[in-house]
Amino acid sequence: MPERLDALVLPLTPIGAGTHSISMKRTHSQASAIVETPKSELLPINSLQHLLICLAVMGSLAAASAAHSPLLPRPQQVQYESGALPVQGLSIHFAAPPDAEDTFAAEQLAARLSAVSQTQIPIRKTKASGRAILLNRTGTGAALPGDKESTGPDSREAYSVKITPKGAEIRAFSSAGSFYGVQTLLQMVEGSGPQAMLPAAEVRDWPALAYRGFMMDFSHGQLLRVSEIERQIDLLARFKANQYYFYSEASIEYEGYEVVNPDARYTRDEVRRVIEYARQRHVDVVPCMELYGHMHDLFRVEKFADLGLPRYGDEFDPRNPRVLAVLDDWVAQTAKLFPSPWYHVGFDEPW
Repeated sequence: MPERLDALVLPLTPIGAGTHSISMKRTHSQASAIVETPKSELLPINSLQHLLICLAVMGSLAAASAAHSPLLPRPQQVQYESGALPVQGLSIHFAAPPDAEDTFAAEQLAARLSAVSQTQIPIRKTKASGRAILLNRTGTGAALPGDKESTGPDSREAYSVKITPKGAEIRAFSSAGSFYGVQTLLQMVEGSGPQAMLPAAEVRDWPALAYRGFMMDFSHGQLLRVSEIERQIDLLARFKANQYYFYSEASIEYEGYEVVNPDARYTRDEVRRVIEYARQRHVDVVPCMELYGHMHDLFRVEKFADLGLPRYGDEFDPRNPRVLAVLDDWVAQTAKLFPSPWYHVGFDEPW
């Protein structure tokens, strides 16, 4: 062993009764190869016992959670209890007269529970009796994310799920929270057919991120069919995404530009269909427009070729006075088509 030791030591240093932190110290010893840690920095026996107890408790909680279906994204708080609620024989009820959004969430819940249990799970507007799932919306929060979203247990999208052997309740302030509670409850189902069960548990959840988006590029390769976009949105909504960025270079039909990309674009009615489909699932479709570079689909048309630099090129010519009029028109038509409060402008590879 060398006479000089330059080692990184990570002792547990006491910072008051019962608490410890890890401190990093670089120790130099010229006289001896042995580095002695001061006795004051050793972990006391009672603290070591506390640490081992905490690790044992954490391990048992992790083992209990591992015995159940994984929940994604992981809820903020999950507490499993003993017992279970059989899915067969359940019905779905509302704590107050439902609106269209409440009804949609109930229909989604009923359809998927019916499929997994191989029996019909009815939706009833009467008062719950017997084993039932109660949808309890307590407020009138917005269905889609706005420009001042927040996180935390009192946020718009927060919800709770309580399951006992006698029934279940999903409680939320907004229809979005109710919808997310439904998604979590569906993930909790274990088994199928007559063995389909919901484990007794209590869940409290709220978003860690106020905006959870996904961008789809519709300008390269074959366009997705509208039904394929809907499948994407279905999957994203199950995992509580709340924004779908619709990236387009010249993939949307605009008035006055009928000759641009006639065989590779979405009609305005198709875009409206996607927007409404996503809104029902609490996903805001955000226009993500490429307005400066990558405009070859526009400039290859003779009518607009002089807008490019070079002619028939990829980027707008900033010296051409017609450019601003075209950009203003595209922005106005896009903003009219998409009701989202957001408008994403792409600056991909302009001059």
